[in-house]
Amino acid sequence: MLIFISGLLLFLGGLEGSKWAIKSLVNDRLKSLIVSLDKHLYLSIIIGIIITAIMQSSSAVSVILIGLIEAGAISLKPAIGIMIGANIGTTVTGQILTFPIVNYYLHLIVLGLAIVLIGIFGRKRTLFYIGNSILFFGIVFAGLILMTVFFESPEKRQLIERILQYSSKNIYLGILTGTITTAIIQSSSALTGVVIGLAFNRLINLRTAIALILGSNLGTCFTAFLASINSGPISQKLARGHFFFNLLGVAALIPFYFIFENIVRSSSQELTRQIANAQTFFNIYNTLIILPFLNTFISWLEGKEELP
Repeated sequence: MLIFISGLLLFLGGLEGSKWAIKSLVNDRLKSLIVSLDKHLYLSIIIGIIITAIMQSSSAVSVILIGLIEAGAISLKPAIGIMIGANIGTTVTGQILTFPIVNYYLHLIVLGLAIVLIGIFGRKRTLFYIGNSILFFGIVFAGLILMTVFFESPEKRQLIERILQYSSKNIYLGILTGTITTAIIQSSSALTGVVIGLAFNRLINLRTAIALILGSNLGTCFTAFLASINSGPISQKLARGHFFFNLLGVAALIPFYFIFENIVRSSSQELTRQIANAQTFFNIYNTLIILPFLNTFISWLEGKEELP
């Protein structure tokens, strides 16, 4: 268990460190860009995808958005657009974790440290943060490897298989488990990492993995709720909008769950890639079905009209 906890702590710590390093590089420019999107809803979705893919955290984006709303720098409409885009952008983490680069974590750590030292002695702020981002990504991958190693013993495999056996027959329990776990650890990317770690050892099937991924999309909304506590009404509407957007997406997918599973299964021969694709496909699907009703949805959040 110590190996798994150590791996999880490295994974979470590395993820937070990489977000800090990248945010330190682009934070001021990022805020200026967000503020300029007030009248461009669809462009705000695209920007949400890009900045979240760079920052590797929809939670961080939601916190920044609430800060901008409270400062009066952005209205609800583009904030919702950016949040929708953030749902797609955050799936980049899962895609990265399925590449062979994970096995080169030590090389990334050494390279990152070297660039950090060059940045320190050369007094180059940009190099310092670039080196830190590479270093922390190496730590993320090291944590994933440790979590994977934990499940290699037959006893651990049997334990996980028994825990997940019921979830494989009950997708609603899987969704609930994913929601609660993500709300606790405050990172859908972290849960995706754990699920992919299980997949590396064939301790989880695709059906259960998809349910957990769907739940993680609901659980990640908890960050925005926390950030909106003691905030103004617009920030609270953003938090509610994020939750209802993901809830509607999950509800709209459940009737086609097994069709979706087959589509994901046909997207790759590797289970790890299928899981990463499931997260990406769902968030794209969720965005596409809301687009025709997006203005209505935002008007409902603002209290201007009722949903049909």
